[in-house]
Amino acid sequence: MIPERNLMEACALGHEQQLSWRATLNEMMTESPRIILRLPEIRQALIAHPEPLRWYSGRKIEREMIRLIIMNRRAMGMDFETDVTLRAIRKRQGEIIYMYEVCLRMIMEGGRVTPDV
Repeated sequence: MIPERNLMEACALGHEQQLSWRATLNEMMTESPRIILRLPEIRQALIAHPEPLRWYSGRKIEREMIRLIIMNRRAMGMDFETDVTLRAIRKRQGEIIYMYEVCLRMIMEGGRVTPDV
């Protein structure tokens, strides 16, 4: 990269976009030391209580696998009207997407679930 070249001008940003970009970059630069200082705390929290992250990662992986299964079955010519497996998979996908399990888990762990208004 040529040091003399102005990045803002090279990107052809408008004046308002340049101001917004500068503000965002400045905020990131001022906040980053605090975030870096908090990394040990975040790491300790994950080490002390790994189950929520593991559970969430499992749901995310399951959702991706379901998506792949649906794509494969659709490629084979299956449709939602006749394929019982595809309907069951789609139902499970809806449960994961709409976080039914998250709500149940919060209730089981003593949390409150409030409806979105």
